Amino acid sequence: MLSSTNSIDSSPELFKELDHNPKQRVPKKVLDRNDFMLLFIKQLEYQDPMKPLDNNQMATQLALFSQVDQLFDLNQKVAKALDTVKGQELDLVSNLVGRLVRVEGASARVEGGRFLGAKVHLENPVSDLKAKIYAPDGTLVKTIDMGGLSAGDHLIKWDATNEAGQRVSDGNYKIHLEWKGAKDLKPEIETIGRITRALLGDDPKLIVNDQLKVSPQDLKEILAGGRV
Repeated sequence: MLSSTNSIDSSPELFKELDHNPKQRVPKKVLDRNDFMLLFIKQLEYQDPMKPLDNNQMATQLALFSQVDQLFDLNQKVAKALDTVKGQELDLVSNLVGRLVRVEGASARVEGGRFLGAKVHLENPVSDLKAKIYAPDGTLVKTIDMGGLSAGDHLIKWDATNEAGQRVSDGNYKIHLEWKGAKDLKPEIETIGRITRALLGDDPKLIVNDQLKVSPQDLKEILAGGRV
């Protein structure tokens, strides 16, 4: 009489020791057109032969599949269009490097001994407005007395000299406004600067004066010429 022995192949413990990383089924989160076609075929394959789909049900299934197929085609066309627009946007951003632009902000720039320009917008009149120009290290370079101003836009006129009348170095400066009265006044400063770099990606950014990061749509104006 043969003695019973345990089969190696049927031992579940052995498989646990050998399979240290058991496979797990990962369901798909997004179905494509092939998945929908497979589902339709499987539905036909496993339908009850005693209760087949009638013609109306079959027509409805085919119509739905056709709609799904059209939606996939539409999505592909939209994706291609978005890629084209994105490529054009990246070309535009890269071509702006070196151009002079007008942006909102207080970063003033001097190039070739000349202040590129700035203006202040006032919603209400103000008295005794002063524009103070500061160097990058925080040193006060020049105080420009603009006097009393009405509501509207006003140029900040600076000859790129310091209080001693000496020409300042090329570079970036900061404009700070001070005035009397109207504590709730919020003047807006716009300056002319140069786009020195472009950051490409899903959300392209332009670097103005090596310090101010703006989106292309935030540019107030692109000046003619001015490329270096």
